[in-house]
Amino acid sequence: MNFRILAATGLLAFASSAARLAQPVATPKERPKPSLTVEGEDPAEDVSPPIPQGDERRAIGDYIRDNSAEIRDCYAKRLQDRPTLSGKLVTRFDIGPSGKVIGAMADGIPDRDLILCVVTAVRKWEFEKPQGGGKLRIAYPFKFEPQPSK
Repeated sequence: MNFRILAATGLLAFASSAARLAQPVATPKERPKPSLTVEGEDPAEDVSPPIPQGDERRAIGDYIRDNSAEIRDCYAKRLQDRPTLSGKLVTRFDIGPSGKVIGAMADGIPDRDLILCVVTAVRKWEFEKPQGGGKLRIAYPFKFEPQPSK
């Protein structure tokens, strides 16, 4: 009897292996693409901070214009290496609840050194605390053009 159980088990194992071999192998085109699922994120965190309005917007614009000398210096330094460098560079940053700049970035002109210098300058800024008590999202463009030689 043990022989029959052993033989039956062997036949089942063989049949199972044969069935797997008989199935078509998926080609690279048929394989599912990898995916990533992140669980536990709070959808409320995906909401962008508000954009300032009215008097708060004007005050922020005035502060940026009054404190952009370091930004102009960044551009002047880059002109020494790239005399034809010009264009619009958009800075994007958040003003935190304390008024300090958090999370600055810039894009628009393909010059890594200029972007790094501008972002470093922007991160030093400190505004009035946002009226709403939370963060504010800012996008501010700087237009750079070399000055004509005199």
